[in-house]
Amino acid sequence: MARRVRRSGLTMPINTPRFVDRSWTRNCDFLNFDFEDSVPQSQKEYARTLVSHAIEQGLKGGAEITLRINCSYPEADIPAAALPGLSQINFPKAETAEQIRNMDRLITEAERRQGIRPGTIRIGTAIETTLGVANSYEIASASPRIDAFSGGTGYDMSMDMGVEMFVGFDQFVYNRGEGALVAMALGLEYHGSVYMPDTTGDVGNTELTRQRAEANRKAGLRSGSGLHPNTVEPQNIGLTPTPEEVQEAKRILEYFAQLDERSEVEGELDGRTVDKYEAARAAELLEWSELCAQKDAKKAKAQAQARELEAQGNVPS
Repeated sequence: MARRVRRSGLTMPINTPRFVDRSWTRNCDFLNFDFEDSVPQSQKEYARTLVSHAIEQGLKGGAEITLRINCSYPEADIPAAALPGLSQINFPKAETAEQIRNMDRLITEAERRQGIRPGTIRIGTAIETTLGVANSYEIASASPRIDAFSGGTGYDMSMDMGVEMFVGFDQFVYNRGEGALVAMALGLEYHGSVYMPDTTGDVGNTELTRQRAEANRKAGLRSGSGLHPNTVEPQNIGLTPTPEEVQEAKRILEYFAQLDERSEVEGELDGRTVDKYEAARAAELLEWSELCAQKDAKKAKAQAQARELEAQGNVPS
C-alpha cells in the first residue's frame, strides 16, 4: 500500500452542515466524518444520507476522506459510507477479529455495487476496550484492508478501565505499548501518541498539540488527529521535518555512502556514530519530508481552485 500522509485530521459529526461545508478550508491532511458518538441516535439514519455531500466538500481542500461508523450497525453504515472518493472506514471499539472480517465482507460487497475498484477502501481499527486490547493482534491481522491501527487510549478506554481520563500520569501505558508493537509487527501505521501530561482536557490546546506532535515525530510516529481546528496547523508543522533536520539527514547519508565505498560498516560524524540503522532513519526522514511537501502542494492547489470557484459563484459554500 502507498504510504499516506496523515499528520492532521479532524473528526466531525457528518450531520452538522456548518462543520462539513467548511471542512475543506481547515487544511487537514484527512477528514474523518462521523456516524458514531457525535451523531444522536435519532439522526443515525439521516446521517447515512449525507456521505456523498461530505466527501465532495472534503475533497475540495485536497484532504483524504475517511468515515467512522458505529460498531453496532455495520450492515447499515458500511453500504451508506462506501462511496467513490472515500479512502477509509474506521471501526471504533473493535473487540474481535470477526468484527473486522465481517466489515471486510461488507466493504467488498459495497465496492462491487458502487463500481469501486476492489480493495480501494481501507480499514482503520480503534481499540477502546480492555477486551480489544487483549485481542489486538488478532484484530489487526484480520483483514488485508487494514493499514491503520490505534490502540487502547481515549475516553471510552478510560470508562471501560474505570480510570479518570485527564490525569498527570500515563494510565494507558500498557495499552499504548501493546498497540504500537502490534502495528509495528504487522507493518501497519500506528495512530497514537507518546504520553504527555494533560489534566485540562482542552481539545484545542495549540501549544500542547505542537509539543506532542514534535515528540511523536521524534519517536517515529507520523500521524495525528483532533477534534478542534486549532490542532491542525500545530500537527502539520510538528509532524513535518524541519529544514535543519533534512540537511542533517542528507549529511548522514552522504557520509554513510563514503563509508560504504571504503567497505566500512560504521563511522563517526561530528561525534555521532553513523551505521546502517542511522542511515535508514535518515533515508526515512527524507522520504517523509518529500511526501509532506507533496501533500502540502496538493492541498494548496485544491484549496486555491475551490476558493476561485467560490469567488466566481460556481460552487456553493
